[in-house]
Amino acid sequence: MKEAQLQNLVADYLRVALPDGSIFHHSPNEGKSHVAHRVKLKKAGMCTGWPDLEIFCPGTPPIFIELKVGRNTITAAQNKTLQALSSAGCVTAVCKTLEDVKALLNTTTNTKEIKKYGA
Repeated sequence: MKEAQLQNLVADYLRVALPDGSIFHHSPNEGKSHVAHRVKLKKAGMCTGWPDLEIFCPGTPPIFIELKVGRNTITAAQNKTLQALSSAGCVTAVCKTLEDVKALLNTTTNTKEIKKYGA
C-alpha cells in the first residue's frame, strides 16, 4: 500500500467514525514542487514536517497523525514538529495502518462503532 492510499482509507474512516462536532484536515505539503512554489508556501506559513492529519474533537486535545507505510520512517523535521505539538499539549502519533489510527482514536475520542471498517 502506498501512503496516499492509506491517507484516503483513513480519511474515509474519519468521515464516518469521528464524534459529532469533529473536524479533520489534511495539509497537502508533501511531495516535490517547484522551488518558487515552496518558497511561497513557506512565506504563507507552511511548516516543514507538519503531520498528515489534524483532528479536532469536542472535549479532547487536538490530535496530529503522521502516516507512514512499510519501512518508511519520519524525517528529522517531522520528529521536531511532532515533539513541538506534543509539548503544546496535543496528542501526536505516527501510524502505519488504519488499525493504528483506530486504536489511537479509541483511546482519545468517542469514535462511532462502524461495522464496515471491521473490529
